[in-house]
Amino acid sequence: MRLFVELCPCPLIGVTGTKGKGTTSTLIFRILEKSQRQKGAQVYLGGNIGVAPFTFLPLLSSNDLVVLELSSFQLEDMPESVDIAVITNITEDHLAAADPLNPNYHKSREEYVRAKTNIFRYQSYSGVTIMNHDDPTCRELLTLVRGNLLLYGSANQQQGAWYEKQADGKYTIYWNPAGSCEELIKSDRIKLRGEHNLLNISAAALASYTAGADRGAIIQATTEYTGLEHRLEYVATIDGVQYFDDSFATSPDPTIVALHAFKEPIILIAGGADKGTDYTGLAKEILQSSVKAVVLIGKMGPVIREAIMNAANDGENLPLMVDGGNDMPTIVARARTYAKPGDVVILSTACASFDLFKNYKERGNLFKQQILAMLNNKE
Repeated sequence: MRLFVELCPCPLIGVTGTKGKGTTSTLIFRILEKSQRQKGAQVYLGGNIGVAPFTFLPLLSSNDLVVLELSSFQLEDMPESVDIAVITNITEDHLAAADPLNPNYHKSREEYVRAKTNIFRYQSYSGVTIMNHDDPTCRELLTLVRGNLLLYGSANQQQGAWYEKQADGKYTIYWNPAGSCEELIKSDRIKLRGEHNLLNISAAALASYTAGADRGAIIQATTEYTGLEHRLEYVATIDGVQYFDDSFATSPDPTIVALHAFKEPIILIAGGADKGTDYTGLAKEILQSSVKAVVLIGKMGPVIREAIMNAANDGENLPLMVDGGNDMPTIVARARTYAKPGDVVILSTACASFDLFKNYKERGNLFKQQILAMLNNKE
């Protein structure tokens, strides 16, 4: 990736973050595709998503645009920054005290954060950095920005984008990148679920606008965008029950975000392989959310059950907790047993997959296969 950044002849938009970078970078790409097509320029998506950047490097001209999803490992030895940098958030998902030699983990928080900052650290004063003001670590990094700074979050930003909850319970995203505040889009036009996606949309809107997209292209692409596979992905509705595949949630934080996305009663499928995680925070969120049943799977199923019971106050109602079994047909059947019309079933395990499945993709695909098989049997 270092060599590609050095050789790329056109503007680079880079997106990094512990969570949300895939959704955000893909939406930026979709917006710019609509906007740049009219100008005769090409837009490419690469990095951890899309295609390998060196496959399209020979095709690039100075008029094109490249969107890169960048991990901390790709950034850690980067001596050059992208033209437009987006940081969605920084949490401690890739730290591993248990195995400091593991190449997929950083040895310290400082090392991890330092790697992330390389996305903007070497920008010229004409560069643009876009950061999530709701994220505490992002706020710590604001003074390091050399170029232009745009912020987004859940509160009004002096220059950037934000969302507000309206009296009807819906949300509106506002922005002011050109100086004057205006409404960008209402949540009832957005297919993505959850407040976290309002943040992702805000970041994508600012980045694509900075890269030359107009408001119309931003709104059109956003209303059409349904998200990435295995990221709170809608699968089907059967007998009035909605099923969502959130298999990408391999730690508690994204599962907590998924719980916040629904007001309907939830049957949560949780558990899997151990990542050395503390489930206390997840347990508290389960108790405070609309979760009515937890289908527990894998080695961490009993650990999550115990965390929920320990987090409950005396007299507090506990969700139903059941063993989900060791294969996806059994897991889905157990979840369906407790689902009533109006409920939501979410595969959002908060754990790694490798005790029962090859990876999160296989886990999610098997879940969707079971749901679609049930749907076909109904028709």
